[in-house]
Amino acid sequence: MVFKPRVSGAKLYHHIYAWGNDRHPIFKKDCHYECYLKLLRKYSEFFGIEVIVYALMRWHVHLFIHDVNDNVSDFVMNLHGDYARFYNRITRRVGHVFGERFNNKIVQPNKYGLWLSRYLHRQAVEAGLVVDPKDYPWTSYRIYIGLEKSEFLKPAIILEQFGDGDQAYWHYKNFVLDRDDGPIDWQGVKKKVIGDNNFIKETANENDFELDDETVKPELTAVVNKVFGLDMNLLLRPTGRPERLMRHKVITVLGLEYKFTKSAIARAFNLSVPAVSKILNK
Repeated sequence: MVFKPRVSGAKLYHHIYAWGNDRHPIFKKDCHYECYLKLLRKYSEFFGIEVIVYALMRWHVHLFIHDVNDNVSDFVMNLHGDYARFYNRITRRVGHVFGERFNNKIVQPNKYGLWLSRYLHRQAVEAGLVVDPKDYPWTSYRIYIGLEKSEFLKPAIILEQFGDGDQAYWHYKNFVLDRDDGPIDWQGVKKKVIGDNNFIKETANENDFELDDETVKPELTAVVNKVFGLDMNLLLRPTGRPERLMRHKVITVLGLEYKFTKSAIARAFNLSVPAVSKILNK
């Protein structure tokens, strides 16, 4: 199986999640959760990863982390590899524990990271395991509201948005218990990068990766409408030389002035990348 390149880079914030093999449990006893947390601390410190939020569920795990040194793949490989060996040994089983390549999305840490933390801390509530998230012991929520301490968790980037000290704990608790789910459907979102438009473009440019079509195409279409006053559909099937020349002009402006990538332009106009390159090089 060929995998798409993983979105990564130094100083990025990741939402990481992984499921058990064939959706089988990856935690069955308290000692399993406890072992995972010990390994989480060990490898986050070893690889320079700042763990901001965690949520350990019976069938899957969620982590919100800051990858300071571009080590996310090595971090998860070692964390889940060591945990799988422990789990297989203690349960006397063989085979994969995590059934898939782990998933990751880049998240803008302020506004969007705020809502991600809420989503993760409500996992047990939404699963019907508890009514109040503080009653589920395997997320970082109790640390966020001051009921427990942690020597490795780094919640400051979230809590500092709610004030100082006990005030931050109180405001964060109300934020999580409130009914507002925020601007993102975290279960359904397909974007590689989650944030405002400037964050998304800057992240892609700085780390040299392609944005997904649902991020790029609406923005590209908006530029065509605003700058040229044209309907994008009119440029997809030009019927004469004037229309083809107009399409070439639009593509040139998109590539040279607005810095859309050749592959993004090619997908938007149903062209090949070499065809777009030829237009931009004229």
